Amino acid sequence: MRQTETRGEMAEVPDLWLRRVLRVLFERREASRGEIARATGLDSAGVDLAVRRLLRCGLVRLLGPDRSPSGRRREVLALEAEAGYFLAVDLEGTRVRFGLTNLLAEVRYRWEEPVAFGSRFEMRTFARGVEKVLRNLTPEERDRLIAMGVSYSGVIDREGRITAFNLGWKDFPLEQEIACVVDLPFFLGSESLIKLMAEHWQGAARCCGNCFFVHVANGVGFAGLVNGHPMRGRDGNAGEIGHITVDPAAPDRCKCGKTGCLEAIASSPNIVRQYRELAGQSLPKVLLGDQVMEVFHRARSRDPAAIAVIDRAARYLGLALAHAANLLNPEVIVLGGDLIHAQDLFLPRIRAELARHVLPEIYASLEVRFSALGFDSGLIGAACLAFHEALREPALFAKMLRSARSRPASANLARLAAARGSRAVRP
Repeated sequence: MRQTETRGEMAEVPDLWLRRVLRVLFERREASRGEIARATGLDSAGVDLAVRRLLRCGLVRLLGPDRSPSGRRREVLALEAEAGYFLAVDLEGTRVRFGLTNLLAEVRYRWEEPVAFGSRFEMRTFARGVEKVLRNLTPEERDRLIAMGVSYSGVIDREGRITAFNLGWKDFPLEQEIACVVDLPFFLGSESLIKLMAEHWQGAARCCGNCFFVHVANGVGFAGLVNGHPMRGRDGNAGEIGHITVDPAAPDRCKCGKTGCLEAIASSPNIVRQYRELAGQSLPKVLLGDQVMEVFHRARSRDPAAIAVIDRAARYLGLALAHAANLLNPEVIVLGGDLIHAQDLFLPRIRAELARHVLPEIYASLEVRFSALGFDSGLIGAACLAFHEALREPALFAKMLRSARSRPASANLARLAAARGSRAVRP
């Protein structure tokens, strides 16, 4: 939308310009006025007007002059990272993570609490984790807290109820329950899609308009971008690759009730289960995440049962990804979750299946990468969600502008944040 809007829309246009500039600076980290103009569709006068307003309110800063590829001097702009904050929550399943991020979704504090797989996750634990993060904020940071983003696992129905077996939830009204225990504006997003967008904005799939994210942990999650647009489906449940039947004859029973699902073979709990069944021996009585790491360790030590389990899980995972690649033709597949700790075991096996089953024309330009954000991807993605949704909400956008304006001129907080980096909160 350029400056030549209808008269009735003119009152909204300045905020639309500001939002567009902020989105570009969030996703690119830094940009010149010319780059902003090309990305937003605004002309140079509109960009100048928006940039002056954002500089004046403290949401944007000048990084100083730079040289363009042609050698011309240009001003480079960036978001003022500490001008606002987001609370982020990742309901991952075996470890629930809580964190505080700045405007750029950089994690400033984090708090992590282990939960038992399949046991009901109680909202008092959610409230306690949020409070532990809030307790560590200075008054200045608290004043600039804008909203909360929450990454959830499982599937959601049309009434907004979530079923997540790893959290012990069946038709759980998460949105209403959060509203009862937290007095903050908040936004919910499915775990796989949130992590995909984090990788797209900041990680291994940056600037890729056609990419997949596959998360292997308590389940097998999948999300995709097609021509820059997230795959959502009618109810927001698109991408349930874990429930594709990869072996109709397999006896492995999935938590969904079927047999032969990918998740019943390749998820972390089922990797552990298959090893116990095949080896005829138990694993140390530790958290599930640590047990799957032990299977990985034994595979590296040439344990035949562990190798057989990894071979099977990677083969079916690669087969499912090959089907998805043939359907949607991605540039990049990003692997995350527990696979981050088993790159050497899974990557060659998955690549072999892709080479075997993907059309040569698609496979020739296909890259497989591991998450660049690691186990913070859920927190980073939740903060990214909160940032983009806050731009759309007039009241939160106004608060973002006010919060930046109230930032101390001395920027002591920014220097403090830079000095301390990311840290765990005090219990």
